[in-house]
Amino acid sequence: MGPKGSILITKSGITCASAFKVKIMDTVGCGDSFVAAIAYGFIHNIPLVTTLAFANTVGAATAMGCGAGRNVATLKQVVELMETPDLNEDDKFWNELLREHLDSQEVTFLSKMVLNGSNGRMKHVTLQKVVSELLPKLKSSQLEGTLSS
Repeated sequence: MGPKGSILITKSGITCASAFKVKIMDTVGCGDSFVAAIAYGFIHNIPLVTTLAFANTVGAATAMGCGAGRNVATLKQVVELMETPDLNEDDKFWNELLREHLDSQEVTFLSKMVLNGSNGRMKHVTLQKVVSELLPKLKSSQLEGTLSS
């Protein structure tokens, strides 16, 4: 969904995350980078909302460079983007998109809201919480030179 964000739909529910605001140079490779991050999250049993935030970050970091193949996001770029996150939240868009699904499945939404919480079937998870869980793992991997679980 590009600058709007992304949605991950599974049997257990719907997970949504707004995109990061970045200066886009080239979108070649963004989808591949995004999917690789999703696969990493599934392989390592990372919570879905955290996986989606990680994938959005990797895709955004890839978009900030230029040139197919040479521009895959580095771990350093992903860490830097997560350290100063800025979401492109569009409440009207998400409310309209999700309105019809709220009765059928739980929807988890990543947002800048300060408090975690639930409103009926809509569960809000703060970006701050996700970043605080994921960033130490990424920084540790950065020091080791590998991305591990």
